[in-house]
Amino acid sequence: MRFKIQREVLLKPLQLVSGVVERKQTLPILSHVLLDVRDQQLTVVATDIEVELQGSIAVDTEIKQGGSITISGKKFLDICRAIPEGDEIEIYDENNRIIIVSGRSRFTLATLPASEFPRFQMQDGILEFTIPQQILRSLIEQTVFAVPQQDIRQYLNGLLLEIKDGTIQVIATDGHRLALGSSAASVVDNSFAQIIVPRKGVVELLKLLGDAAGDAVISLNNNNICIKGPGFVLFSKLINTKFPNYNKIIPKHGDKHFEISREEFKQALTRVGVLSTELFRSVRFQLRAGSLRLITNNPEQEEAIEDITIDYNGEDLDTMFNISYFLDIMNCISTEKLAVFLKDAESGVIIEEVGGEDNFLYVIMPIK
Repeated sequence: MRFKIQREVLLKPLQLVSGVVERKQTLPILSHVLLDVRDQQLTVVATDIEVELQGSIAVDTEIKQGGSITISGKKFLDICRAIPEGDEIEIYDENNRIIIVSGRSRFTLATLPASEFPRFQMQDGILEFTIPQQILRSLIEQTVFAVPQQDIRQYLNGLLLEIKDGTIQVIATDGHRLALGSSAASVVDNSFAQIIVPRKGVVELLKLLGDAAGDAVISLNNNNICIKGPGFVLFSKLINTKFPNYNKIIPKHGDKHFEISREEFKQALTRVGVLSTELFRSVRFQLRAGSLRLITNNPEQEEAIEDITIDYNGEDLDTMFNISYFLDIMNCISTEKLAVFLKDAESGVIIEEVGGEDNFLYVIMPIK
């Protein structure tokens, strides 16, 4: 392999895949990235066995010799960042070493056989469809916060993708709250699939999805998911277990309903949250005709009260929720108003957007 490339051109796919490079080095090869040069294109690949990410870029300069090599991902990225902007970089292999030359700088790095680099083998898919990147990004951004960091229940450690009736639904829950988003997708009307994508794969995908108008192509099989977009391909293993029946988790819309300004609600919760208990972050809701009172207190017998005027004429209700769960919702949606539905003190609250383009629904269970 021997080729030349502009620093900025090389950095683009290298930075794209850097988040997947295995830093714990369970296997030495996982700390490396694979460089593959052919047909005037450079592809940089990183994997941690669970997720594989490919970033591709066209090479305008002459490629003297194509091929594949591996190189330490962290060292390679640090070297490229340290090279001055606008400089050209020449890369070639020699005596089982990789030589990087730019200006008066020359670096010689160790390599591992490209044949040992683990790659995903995508089997025949059970379903393939396209969806605009912007819509897919919105679906993930507005639901992924409800995926727990690490739960002993494996099925909760990922985002459920459900394809049915010409729509794609994404669902996340940690057992205390649930986030659901749905949108139309270009799938065959009678197609059906349910898969759980691990949190890491979802987070890496979110980094890739831009605001461009292009589509993402999603391919599914029983073990893996593949998402292709402009300049990238992401593979992820799936969580092979059954997701709970989320329809049983979602309560029916209660008879107590009001609309509220998202920003006013957010600011009020933030203020009373200053005096909430750090461990539970609880806030008491006192729903009365024409008003919602928020109350927090702590072991030091300190208290914060905030009254919000609302259009409500139903029965009184007292219940308690986690402040952080509400703030997570309001930090990821953009509509000016929220619709809130409650039934009783023992049932979850349903929160929906008012006037949103997509269909999102959130459930928060009360603190008992």
